[in-house]
Amino acid sequence: MPQHKVQIRMSKIVRWVFCISILAGPGIPSLAADAVAARAAVRVVSIPAGSFVPDVVLDASGVLHMVYAQNRNAYYVRSRDNGVTLTSPVQVNSEGTVEFKMGERGPKLAVAGDGVIHVVWADCWSPGVKSFVRYARSTDGGKTFEPPKRVFSMNGVDGDTLAADGSGNVLVFGHTAHPPQQLIPQATWLHLARSTDNGVTFAPEEHVKIANLSGLACSMCMMRARFGADGNVYLAFRSAQDNIRDFYVLKGAKAENSFRAIRVNLDNWEIKTCPMCGPELTFAPDGRQLCAFMSRHRVYWAVSDQGVTGFALHVATPAPENDEIYPTAVANRRGEVLFLWQVGPMSTTGRATVHWACYTIDGTFTGRQGTLGTTTSGTKPTAFAGTDDNFYVVTTARKDGKP
Repeated sequence: MPQHKVQIRMSKIVRWVFCISILAGPGIPSLAADAVAARAAVRVVSIPAGSFVPDVVLDASGVLHMVYAQNRNAYYVRSRDNGVTLTSPVQVNSEGTVEFKMGERGPKLAVAGDGVIHVVWADCWSPGVKSFVRYARSTDGGKTFEPPKRVFSMNGVDGDTLAADGSGNVLVFGHTAHPPQQLIPQATWLHLARSTDNGVTFAPEEHVKIANLSGLACSMCMMRARFGADGNVYLAFRSAQDNIRDFYVLKGAKAENSFRAIRVNLDNWEIKTCPMCGPELTFAPDGRQLCAFMSRHRVYWAVSDQGVTGFALHVATPAPENDEIYPTAVANRRGEVLFLWQVGPMSTTGRATVHWACYTIDGTFTGRQGTLGTTTSGTKPTAFAGTDDNFYVVTTARKDGKP
Protein backbone atom coordinates (compact mmCIF):
# COMPACT_ATOMS: atom_id res chain seq x y z
CA MET A 1 0.00 0.00 0.00
CA PRO A 2 1.49 3.39 -0.93
CA GLN A 3 2.60 5.56 1.97
CA HIS A 4 0.30 8.47 2.51
CA LYS A 5 -1.54 10.41 5.12
CA VAL A 6 -5.28 10.20 5.38
CA GLN A 7 -6.69 13.57 6.34
CA ILE A 8 -10.12 14.92 7.06
CA ARG A 9 -11.39 16.29 3.79
CA MET A 10 -11.88 19.82 4.97
CA SER A 11 -9.68 22.82 5.41
CA LYS A 12 -9.74 24.49 8.80
CA ILE A 13 -12.22 27.06 7.52
CA VAL A 14 -14.50 24.52 5.88
CA ARG A 15 -14.31 22.26 8.92
CA TRP A 16 -15.37 25.15 11.18
CA VAL A 17 -18.30 25.95 8.90
CA PHE A 18 -19.24 22.27 8.93
CA CYS A 19 -19.25 22.19 12.73
CA ILE A 20 -21.34 25.36 12.86
CA SER A 21 -23.86 23.92 10.42
CA ILE A 22 -24.38 20.59 12.18
CA LEU A 23 -24.62 22.26 15.55
CA ALA A 24 -27.44 24.41 14.25
CA GLY A 25 -29.88 21.51 14.15
CA PRO A 26 -33.64 21.99 14.22
CA GLY A 27 -34.91 24.26 16.95
CA ILE A 28 -31.60 26.00 17.69
CA PRO A 29 -32.13 29.70 16.95
CA SER A 30 -28.58 31.07 17.02
CA LEU A 31 -24.93 30.15 17.15
CA ALA A 32 -23.26 32.91 19.11
CA ALA A 33 -19.57 32.29 19.80
CA ASP A 34 -20.08 31.80 23.53
CA ALA A 35 -22.89 29.29 22.90
CA VAL A 36 -20.76 27.31 20.47
CA ALA A 37 -17.85 27.23 22.93
CA ALA A 38 -20.13 25.93 25.69
CA ARG A 39 -21.04 22.71 23.92
CA ALA A 40 -19.15 20.02 22.09
CA ALA A 41 -18.78 20.14 18.33
CA VAL A 42 -19.40 17.02 16.28
CA ARG A 43 -16.65 16.49 13.75
CA VAL A 44 -15.94 13.84 11.15
CA VAL A 45 -12.84 11.71 10.70
CA SER A 46 -13.11 10.35 7.17
CA ILE A 47 -11.45 7.03 6.47
CA PRO A 48 -10.69 5.69 2.99
CA ALA A 49 -13.48 4.55 0.72
CA GLY A 50 -13.72 0.79 0.83
CA SER A 51 -12.84 0.64 4.53
CA PHE A 52 -15.06 -1.33 6.89
CA VAL A 53 -15.87 -1.43 10.59
CA PRO A 54 -13.36 0.99 12.14
CA ASP A 55 -12.48 0.49 15.81
CA VAL A 56 -10.81 3.19 17.90
CA VAL A 57 -9.11 3.75 21.26
CA LEU A 58 -8.00 7.14 22.59
CA ASP A 59 -5.26 6.38 25.09
CA ALA A 60 -4.40 8.24 28.29
CA SER A 61 -1.76 10.34 26.53
CA GLY A 62 -4.24 11.54 23.90
CA VAL A 63 -3.07 9.30 21.05
CA LEU A 64 -5.84 7.95 18.84
CA HIS A 65 -5.39 4.33 17.75
CA MET A 66 -7.52 2.90 14.94
CA VAL A 67 -7.91 -0.36 13.07
CA TYR A 68 -10.18 -1.08 10.12
CA ALA A 69 -10.70 -3.73 7.44
CA GLN A 70 -9.95 -3.14 3.78
CA ASN A 71 -9.44 -5.59 0.92
CA ARG A 72 -9.76 -8.54 3.36
CA ASN A 73 -6.90 -7.22 5.50
CA ALA A 74 -6.66 -5.30 8.78
CA TYR A 75 -4.85 -1.96 8.95
CA TYR A 76 -3.66 0.16 11.85
CA VAL A 77 -3.26 3.96 11.94
CA ARG A 78 -2.77 6.49 14.74
CA SER A 79 -3.17 10.22 15.27
CA ARG A 80 -2.00 12.84 17.75
CA ASP A 81 -4.56 15.47 16.73
CA ASN A 82 -7.91 13.71 17.22
CA GLY A 83 -7.84 12.19 13.76
CA VAL A 84 -7.19 15.34 11.75
CA THR A 85 -4.10 13.59 10.37
CA LEU A 86 -3.51 9.85 10.43
CA THR A 87 -0.28 7.96 9.94
CA SER A 88 0.35 5.73 6.96
CA PRO A 89 -1.59 2.45 7.30
CA VAL A 90 0.30 -0.57 8.61
CA GLN A 91 -1.05 -4.02 7.78
CA VAL A 92 -1.82 -5.98 10.94
CA ASN A 93 -2.28 -9.47 9.48
CA SER A 94 0.96 -10.55 7.87
CA GLU A 95 -0.81 -13.71 6.70
CA GLY A 96 -4.37 -14.91 6.18
CA THR A 97 -7.46 -12.80 5.63
CA VAL A 98 -9.80 -10.77 7.84
CA GLU A 99 -13.58 -11.21 8.05
CA PHE A 100 -15.57 -7.99 7.77
CA LYS A 101 -18.99 -9.04 6.46
CA MET A 102 -22.36 -8.01 7.89
CA GLY A 103 -21.49 -4.64 9.41
CA GLU A 104 -19.96 -5.64 12.75
CA ARG A 105 -17.27 -8.19 12.06
CA GLY A 106 -13.80 -6.76 11.65
CA PRO A 107 -10.58 -6.19 13.59
CA LYS A 108 -11.07 -5.23 17.26
CA LEU A 109 -8.56 -3.18 19.21
CA ALA A 110 -7.27 -2.82 22.77
CA VAL A 111 -4.53 -0.45 23.96
CA ALA A 112 -3.59 -0.21 27.63
CA GLY A 113 -1.27 2.00 29.64
CA ASP A 114 1.89 0.15 28.64
CA GLY A 115 1.38 1.14 25.00
CA VAL A 116 1.18 -2.39 23.59
CA ILE A 117 -1.39 -2.56 20.78
CA HIS A 118 -3.54 -5.70 20.71
CA VAL A 119 -5.75 -6.66 17.75
CA VAL A 120 -8.06 -9.64 17.29
CA TRP A 121 -10.08 -10.75 14.26
CA ALA A 122 -11.59 -13.81 12.58
CA ASP A 123 -10.53 -15.41 9.32
CA CYS A 124 -12.68 -14.73 6.28
CA TRP A 125 -15.48 -17.26 6.22
CA SER A 126 -16.60 -19.27 3.22
CA PRO A 127 -18.67 -22.45 2.94
CA GLY A 128 -16.76 -25.52 3.98
CA VAL A 129 -13.67 -23.60 5.13
CA LYS A 130 -12.64 -23.61 8.78
CA SER A 131 -12.09 -20.13 10.19
CA PHE A 132 -10.28 -19.25 13.42
CA VAL A 133 -9.84 -16.26 15.69
CA ARG A 134 -6.42 -14.63 15.22
CA TYR A 135 -4.46 -12.25 17.43
CA ALA A 136 -1.50 -9.97 16.76
CA ARG A 137 0.23 -7.30 18.80
CA SER A 138 2.61 -4.40 18.29
CA THR A 139 5.21 -3.40 20.86
CA ASP A 140 6.75 -0.58 18.81
CA GLY A 141 3.86 1.84 18.61
CA GLY A 142 2.17 0.28 15.60
CA LYS A 143 5.18 0.38 13.26
CA THR A 144 5.12 -3.40 12.96
CA PHE A 145 2.93 -6.26 14.17
CA GLU A 146 4.10 -9.68 15.27
CA PRO A 147 2.96 -12.70 13.22
CA PRO A 148 -0.63 -13.59 14.08
CA LYS A 149 -1.41 -16.52 16.35
CA ARG A 150 -4.55 -18.61 16.73
CA VAL A 151 -6.29 -17.85 20.03
CA PHE A 152 -9.03 -20.52 20.19
CA SER A 153 -8.48 -24.13 19.19
CA MET A 154 -12.10 -24.27 18.01
CA ASN A 155 -13.09 -23.03 14.55
CA GLY A 156 -16.21 -21.02 13.77
CA VAL A 157 -15.91 -18.69 16.77
CA ASP A 158 -17.86 -15.45 16.33
CA GLY A 159 -18.30 -12.28 18.36
CA ASP A 160 -14.56 -11.99 18.99
CA THR A 161 -13.46 -9.10 21.20
CA LEU A 162 -10.64 -8.45 23.64
CA ALA A 163 -9.47 -6.36 26.59
CA ALA A 164 -5.98 -5.61 27.94
CA ASP A 165 -5.00 -3.99 31.25
CA GLY A 166 -1.37 -3.00 30.62
CA SER A 167 -0.16 -5.33 33.38
CA GLY A 168 0.12 -8.44 31.27
CA ASN A 169 -3.52 -9.52 31.27
CA VAL A 170 -5.16 -9.93 27.86
CA LEU A 171 -8.58 -11.59 27.64
CA VAL A 172 -10.15 -12.63 24.33
CA PHE A 173 -13.86 -13.53 24.30
CA GLY A 174 -15.91 -15.25 21.64
CA HIS A 175 -18.91 -17.55 21.29
CA THR A 176 -19.26 -20.82 19.45
CA ALA A 177 -21.43 -23.96 19.32
CA HIS A 178 -19.29 -25.98 21.72
CA PRO A 179 -20.76 -28.03 23.18
CA PRO A 180 -23.63 -28.27 20.68
CA GLN A 181 -27.10 -27.51 22.00
CA GLN A 182 -30.51 -27.81 20.35
CA LEU A 183 -32.80 -26.14 22.88
CA ILE A 184 -32.34 -22.50 21.76
CA PRO A 185 -31.93 -21.82 18.03
CA GLN A 186 -29.12 -19.54 16.88
CA ALA A 187 -27.48 -19.52 20.30
CA THR A 188 -23.86 -20.39 21.16
CA TRP A 189 -21.76 -20.59 24.31
CA LEU A 190 -19.44 -17.89 25.60
CA HIS A 191 -15.75 -18.75 25.83
CA LEU A 192 -12.60 -16.90 26.84
CA ALA A 193 -8.87 -17.29 26.23
CA ARG A 194 -6.49 -15.71 28.71
CA SER A 195 -2.94 -14.40 28.48
CA THR A 196 -0.96 -13.32 31.55
CA ASP A 197 2.20 -12.41 29.63
CA ASN A 198 0.77 -9.56 27.54
CA GLY A 199 -0.25 -11.70 24.59
CA VAL A 200 2.94 -13.72 24.16
CA THR A 201 1.03 -16.92 24.94
CA PHE A 202 -2.61 -17.82 25.62
CA ALA A 203 -3.90 -20.57 27.87
CA PRO A 204 -6.46 -23.02 26.45
CA GLU A 205 -9.92 -21.54 26.06
CA GLU A 206 -12.48 -21.87 28.86
CA HIS A 207 -16.27 -21.90 28.95
CA VAL A 208 -17.27 -18.58 30.58
CA LYS A 209 -18.71 -19.22 34.05
CA ILE A 210 -21.60 -16.93 35.03
CA ALA A 211 -23.24 -17.17 38.44
CA ASN A 212 -26.69 -15.90 37.46
CA LEU A 213 -27.08 -16.54 33.71
CA SER A 214 -26.73 -19.50 31.36
CA GLY A 215 -23.97 -18.07 29.16
CA LEU A 216 -25.83 -18.62 25.89
CA ALA A 217 -25.10 -15.75 23.53
CA CYS A 218 -26.91 -14.73 20.37
CA SER A 219 -25.01 -16.66 17.75
CA MET A 220 -23.86 -13.93 15.33
CA CYS A 221 -23.94 -10.72 17.37
CA MET A 222 -20.59 -9.12 18.11
CA MET A 223 -19.58 -8.30 21.69
CA ARG A 224 -17.44 -5.70 23.47
CA ALA A 225 -14.92 -6.33 26.24
CA ARG A 226 -13.30 -3.62 28.41
CA PHE A 227 -11.11 -3.42 31.48
CA GLY A 228 -12.40 -0.95 34.04
CA ALA A 229 -10.39 1.37 36.27
CA ASP A 230 -11.57 -0.84 39.16
CA GLY A 231 -9.49 -3.73 37.78
CA ASN A 232 -12.51 -5.78 36.72
CA VAL A 233 -13.13 -6.99 33.20
CA TYR A 234 -16.51 -6.30 31.56
CA LEU A 235 -18.19 -7.99 28.61
CA ALA A 236 -21.31 -6.61 26.90
CA PHE A 237 -23.26 -9.14 24.85
CA ARG A 238 -26.71 -10.09 23.58
CA SER A 239 -28.06 -13.06 25.50
CA ALA A 240 -30.15 -15.85 24.03
CA GLN A 241 -31.37 -17.39 27.26
CA ASP A 242 -34.98 -18.59 26.87
CA ASN A 243 -34.98 -17.01 23.38
CA ILE A 244 -34.97 -13.53 24.98
CA ARG A 245 -32.48 -11.44 22.98
CA ASP A 246 -31.79 -8.71 25.56
CA PHE A 247 -28.42 -7.36 26.69
CA TYR A 248 -26.20 -7.99 29.68
CA VAL A 249 -22.82 -6.81 30.89
CA LEU A 250 -20.69 -9.44 32.63
CA LYS A 251 -18.47 -8.24 35.47
CA GLY A 252 -15.59 -10.29 36.87
CA ALA A 253 -12.14 -10.20 38.41
CA LYS A 254 -9.47 -10.25 35.72
CA ALA A 255 -7.61 -13.25 37.12
CA GLU A 256 -10.69 -15.44 37.55
CA ASN A 257 -13.27 -17.12 35.36
CA SER A 258 -16.17 -16.05 37.54
CA PHE A 259 -18.72 -13.48 36.38
CA ARG A 260 -22.01 -11.94 37.36
CA ALA A 261 -24.46 -10.73 34.73
CA ILE A 262 -25.88 -7.21 34.97
CA ARG A 263 -28.98 -6.73 32.84
CA VAL A 264 -28.94 -3.66 30.58
CA ASN A 265 -32.47 -3.66 29.14
CA LEU A 266 -35.79 -5.33 29.96
CA ASP A 267 -37.43 -5.43 26.55
CA ASN A 268 -37.94 -9.20 26.70
CA TRP A 269 -37.52 -9.43 22.94
CA GLU A 270 -38.42 -13.05 22.30
CA ILE A 271 -37.31 -14.25 18.88
CA LYS A 272 -35.77 -17.45 17.56
CA THR A 273 -33.32 -15.79 15.18
CA CYS A 274 -30.21 -13.67 15.67
CA PRO A 275 -30.73 -9.93 14.93
CA MET A 276 -27.01 -9.63 14.09
CA CYS A 277 -26.40 -6.40 15.96
CA GLY A 278 -24.37 -6.49 19.14
CA PRO A 279 -23.77 -3.80 21.78
CA GLU A 280 -21.14 -1.13 22.25
CA LEU A 281 -19.68 -0.45 25.70
CA THR A 282 -17.79 2.75 26.58
CA PHE A 283 -16.74 4.50 29.77
CA ALA A 284 -17.79 7.98 30.80
CA PRO A 285 -15.02 10.08 32.40
CA ASP A 286 -16.62 9.57 35.84
CA GLY A 287 -16.30 5.77 35.52
CA ARG A 288 -19.90 4.96 34.61
CA GLN A 289 -20.51 2.79 31.57
CA LEU A 290 -22.59 3.57 28.51
CA CYS A 291 -24.10 0.60 26.70
CA ALA A 292 -25.64 1.20 23.27
CA PHE A 293 -27.85 -1.52 21.80
CA MET A 294 -30.51 -2.41 19.25
CA SER A 295 -33.82 -3.96 20.32
CA ARG A 296 -36.82 -4.60 18.06
CA HIS A 297 -34.95 -2.77 15.26
CA ARG A 298 -34.66 0.49 17.22
CA VAL A 299 -31.50 1.72 18.95
CA TYR A 300 -31.03 2.95 22.53
CA TRP A 301 -28.41 3.71 25.13
CA ALA A 302 -28.30 3.08 28.87
CA VAL A 303 -25.94 4.20 31.63
CA SER A 304 -24.65 2.31 34.67
CA ASP A 305 -24.28 3.49 38.23
CA GLN A 306 -20.86 4.35 39.62
CA GLY A 307 -20.13 0.84 40.86
CA VAL A 308 -21.50 -0.79 37.71
CA THR A 309 -24.06 -2.80 39.64
CA GLY A 310 -26.99 -1.85 37.42
CA PHE A 311 -28.05 0.11 34.33
CA ALA A 312 -30.69 2.82 34.06
CA LEU A 313 -32.36 4.71 31.20
CA HIS A 314 -33.54 3.42 27.86
CA VAL A 315 -32.80 6.45 25.69
CA ALA A 316 -34.14 6.32 22.15
CA THR A 317 -33.28 8.38 19.09
CA PRO A 318 -35.09 11.75 18.77
CA ALA A 319 -37.41 10.44 16.03
CA PRO A 320 -37.35 6.62 15.98
CA GLU A 321 -37.32 4.96 12.56
CA ASN A 322 -37.43 1.42 11.26
CA ASP A 323 -34.10 -0.33 10.62
CA GLU A 324 -32.04 1.59 13.17
CA ILE A 325 -28.84 -0.36 13.71
CA TYR A 326 -25.19 -0.29 14.92
CA PRO A 327 -25.39 2.26 17.76
CA THR A 328 -22.55 3.82 19.78
CA ALA A 329 -22.74 6.21 22.74
CA VAL A 330 -19.74 8.17 24.07
CA ALA A 331 -19.50 10.79 26.82
CA ASN A 332 -17.16 13.73 27.36
CA ARG A 333 -16.03 15.53 30.52
CA ARG A 334 -18.83 18.10 30.13
CA GLY A 335 -21.47 15.48 30.84
CA GLU A 336 -22.58 15.36 27.20
CA VAL A 337 -23.33 12.14 25.30
CA LEU A 338 -23.04 11.66 21.56
CA PHE A 339 -25.38 8.95 20.29
CA LEU A 340 -24.49 7.59 16.85
CA TRP A 341 -26.29 5.06 14.66
CA GLN A 342 -27.17 3.99 11.12
CA VAL A 343 -30.52 3.61 9.42
CA GLY A 344 -30.66 0.99 6.72
CA PRO A 345 -30.85 -2.74 6.06
CA MET A 346 -28.63 -5.33 7.69
CA SER A 347 -26.98 -6.11 4.37
CA THR A 348 -23.58 -6.25 2.69
CA THR A 349 -24.73 -4.55 -0.51
CA GLY A 350 -27.30 -1.91 0.48
CA ARG A 351 -26.98 1.73 1.50
CA ALA A 352 -27.48 3.29 4.91
CA THR A 353 -27.40 6.78 6.42
CA VAL A 354 -25.35 7.76 9.48
CA HIS A 355 -27.12 9.85 12.14
CA TRP A 356 -26.15 11.47 15.44
CA ALA A 357 -27.84 13.23 18.35
CA CYS A 358 -26.55 14.85 21.54
CA TYR A 359 -27.90 14.29 25.06
CA THR A 360 -26.93 15.05 28.61
CA ILE A 361 -25.80 12.03 30.57
CA ASP A 362 -29.14 11.93 32.39
CA GLY A 363 -30.79 11.14 29.04
CA THR A 364 -32.13 14.60 28.16
CA PHE A 365 -32.09 15.36 24.43
CA THR A 366 -30.32 18.68 23.81
CA GLY A 367 -32.07 19.39 20.51
CA ARG A 368 -28.90 18.89 18.47
CA GLN A 369 -28.90 16.19 15.80
CA GLY A 370 -27.72 15.62 12.27
CA THR A 371 -27.15 13.26 9.37
CA LEU A 372 -23.59 12.76 8.14
CA GLY A 373 -24.31 11.15 4.81
CA THR A 374 -24.60 7.79 3.09
CA THR A 375 -22.44 4.72 3.51
CA THR A 376 -22.64 1.05 2.66
CA SER A 377 -24.92 -0.90 4.97
CA GLY A 378 -22.12 -3.44 5.36
CA THR A 379 -20.16 -1.30 7.80
CA LYS A 380 -20.73 0.77 10.93
CA PRO A 381 -19.42 4.10 12.23
CA THR A 382 -17.71 4.64 15.55
CA ALA A 383 -16.94 7.68 17.68
CA PHE A 384 -14.80 9.04 20.48
CA ALA A 385 -14.61 12.11 22.71
CA GLY A 386 -11.42 13.94 21.79
CA THR A 387 -8.80 15.51 24.00
CA ASP A 388 -10.64 18.80 23.41
CA ASP A 389 -13.96 17.26 24.61
CA ASN A 390 -15.46 17.58 21.15
CA PHE A 391 -16.98 14.49 19.56
CA TYR A 392 -15.39 12.78 16.56
CA VAL A 393 -17.22 10.36 14.27
CA VAL A 394 -15.15 7.87 12.28
CA THR A 395 -17.03 6.85 9.17
CA THR A 396 -16.99 6.28 5.43
CA ALA A 397 -20.29 8.18 5.10
CA ARG A 398 -20.26 10.88 2.47
CA LYS A 399 -22.72 13.63 1.73
CA ASP A 400 -22.53 12.85 -1.98
CA GLY A 401 -23.82 9.33 -1.34
CA LYS A 402 -20.63 7.66 -2.58
CA PRO A 403 -18.87 5.97 0.39
